[in-house]
Amino acid sequence: MAASTPYLIILLCAASLLQASLTAANPPPPPQQPWRLPESESRARFSRWMTKYSKTYANEEDKEKRFGVFRDNLNQIGAFSAQTSTTVVVGGFGPQTITTVRVGMNRFGDLEPAEVAAQFTGFNSTGFQSARPTFLPYDSAKPCCVDWRSSGAVTGVKFQGPCLSCWAFAAVAAIEGMNKIRTGELVSLSEQELVDCDTGSSGCGGGRVDTALDLVAGRGGITSETKYPYSGFNGRCDVDKLLFDRDVAVKGFKAVPINDERQLALAVARQPVTVYIDASAWDFQFYSSGIYRGPCSGDPAKVNHAVTIVGYCEEFGEKFWLAKNSWSNDWGEQGYIKLAKDVPWSTGTCALASSPFYPTA
Repeated sequence: MAASTPYLIILLCAASLLQASLTAANPPPPPQQPWRLPESESRARFSRWMTKYSKTYANEEDKEKRFGVFRDNLNQIGAFSAQTSTTVVVGGFGPQTITTVRVGMNRFGDLEPAEVAAQFTGFNSTGFQSARPTFLPYDSAKPCCVDWRSSGAVTGVKFQGPCLSCWAFAAVAAIEGMNKIRTGELVSLSEQELVDCDTGSSGCGGGRVDTALDLVAGRGGITSETKYPYSGFNGRCDVDKLLFDRDVAVKGFKAVPINDERQLALAVARQPVTVYIDASAWDFQFYSSGIYRGPCSGDPAKVNHAVTIVGYCEEFGEKFWLAKNSWSNDWGEQGYIKLAKDVPWSTGTCALASSPFYPTA
């Protein structure tokens, strides 16, 4: 028996080598990825998506290119969603459950992040000069939670379309909120008046909230959306409406001290406030719910989009800002996004604390 042992070891070694060679020649199939859809299912979803958003393309080549982008986005959404939806962390008072950001397909399905930024944002920093900041007393009344929607101070979410006019929508939302708080009347106001008449900005080529607010303050107010409807294109300024048709009065605007989320909260406790953010990331493009923490740049030099902060609160122990976007109610949480509040860096999530403004009356 002892004499046969070496031969047995040799046979076992040979069998192991043979098995290794067979495995190398025929590797096992890659692990299943249930979120990666078959081509037929991707095309079926693309067809339904085109119908939903009334999408058409110039030719089959362009359509096929856009299908490729849609398919990649669809698979990436599946991969993102397959990640754990909650993360348990240890806070100062024991374990907490934090809901992570969720993403979902929307009208931007056939676009890459750079294309969304190029077509649907609009902050233009050319000649940008921030107004002198106005400090609010730190002992001012500041509720733990604020949501100006619940006070009826926020109009429905609008859609800027492929016009780089986010700055106009952010400014108008802030004016609408201020007017409701001051007068008790909510009036939907004209973004198109700003697109057409603000010579300090470039209309659908991009612009700035401060020049829009400065224009409105200089003319004493702004007209309603009903009288000056949005077209999403650069048009000739209706000077009569600009000069004489004022449905809401505006006397000036103020800047929140930069890089100070405490001051921003004091301002938002009084009225909606505009902010600039970096909206370049893929998961911002497809954001659907949760508290967004990035990835995005905290560098003020990289902001490209304007939104309006209409509140703040706390969810599962995590603080957030509530921002109204201008990408329709099909995007985000019915047109809104929750941005992480009181983060460790001074500029705030996506640099939102870098240059906030609000109108005055």
